[in-house]
Amino acid sequence: MTVGFPEGFIWGAATAAHQVEGGNSNSDAWVLEHAVPSIFREPSGDAIDHWNRFEDDVALLAALGLRAYRFSIEWARIEPREGVFSRAAIDHYQRCINACLERGVQPIPTFHHFTAPIWVARDGGLTSAKFPERFARYCEKVARELSGFQYACTINELNLPLFMREKLVAAVNGDLKAAAEAALGSSLDSFFLFSPREAILKQGLKAHALARDAIKAQHPNCQVGATLSIQDEQAESGAEAFRDERNAQFYDECLDALKNDDFIGVQTYTRLIARKDGSATGAEGAPRTMIGWEDYPQALANTCRYVFERTGAPIVITENGWAGLDDTRRSEFIREALQGVHHAIQDGVDVRGYLYWTLFDNYEWMSGYEPKFGLIGVDRNTQARKIKPSALVLGDIAQNNSLVAPDIVPTPTRNFSPDQESSPVGIG
Repeated sequence: MTVGFPEGFIWGAATAAHQVEGGNSNSDAWVLEHAVPSIFREPSGDAIDHWNRFEDDVALLAALGLRAYRFSIEWARIEPREGVFSRAAIDHYQRCINACLERGVQPIPTFHHFTAPIWVARDGGLTSAKFPERFARYCEKVARELSGFQYACTINELNLPLFMREKLVAAVNGDLKAAAEAALGSSLDSFFLFSPREAILKQGLKAHALARDAIKAQHPNCQVGATLSIQDEQAESGAEAFRDERNAQFYDECLDALKNDDFIGVQTYTRLIARKDGSATGAEGAPRTMIGWEDYPQALANTCRYVFERTGAPIVITENGWAGLDDTRRSEFIREALQGVHHAIQDGVDVRGYLYWTLFDNYEWMSGYEPKFGLIGVDRNTQARKIKPSALVLGDIAQNNSLVAPDIVPTPTRNFSPDQESSPVGIG
């Protein structure tokens, strides 16, 4: 049985601007990080200085053998005030795209990855009826100015607040909520992760549709989609109806709205088992990752099958990863997840790419810098990059387009040492 992937399969890794660039001081997340007390464990600060090191970092990705890079364009940098667009920021992101193309790497920009300009948040964020047109205007401007990309994502994990908001609201009360809203100058509902259900399903879906059309108007051949957070929903005996209700609440309405897009971005990390008592948790006694999720790489293939059966739409796996310090387990997780994806493809599921989350250990939102998802580590004191063995594992899979290398494979030329430092002389 072959273990090769389809010709043209996209192999790469992903990041998000706020989590890696550093200094995103005009964003809603930045002011929330600096509230006292803060709902964030620590501020993002310089992050991993990707703004200045982009070119060097892409060179590392390319040297690993990966051929696609999903990164986000920061709206707060592009449009710092309403209707005022930064030529310097636009030019920066064009240089980012060029840096990818010069190294044979396919750039896959995401136009919204959780953060927005502070002025957007102070006018309600997604709760505002103005949000869809504002977002589409920004996307149209960026798409008109930038060139060289064949895939694009509009909004990252558009459905995430549908199942995260209730937990977040419960955890943020009293002084935390008061400080956050004072810093934000608005209700916490205006920060994407706290968006109410009705805002996601009305303004969020409309914003995606308008943005998709705006991008495609400038780049008719570009494949445009949104990404969704979809975990593998299973059920113990007797709880199947509860599982189906969770699927309907958290995924199905968005899937139905996106099924005619060029692709759906699937982002899966774990599974949840619906219980008869109304809870949904990982398997009891099962290993957990650093972030607390069940270590269950088989979840990815299951969600791809679910999405394809419901929509028939092409799928790009835009995020999947393992958080922890045991890099041997990270390598195993990647291989096990991809084995399941390979079986799904053989069964007819139209999966066109795999982008690992994440290229670097970075800033994981409320959890700060503790969770380690990266293929490449980063020294927080020096910004030195340290390539992990898991990066070489995924790179070899990508270069061979297969889970099993052929008997004779030329030794890849990787022009880095395992603990190479990326110098701050990139393209910022």
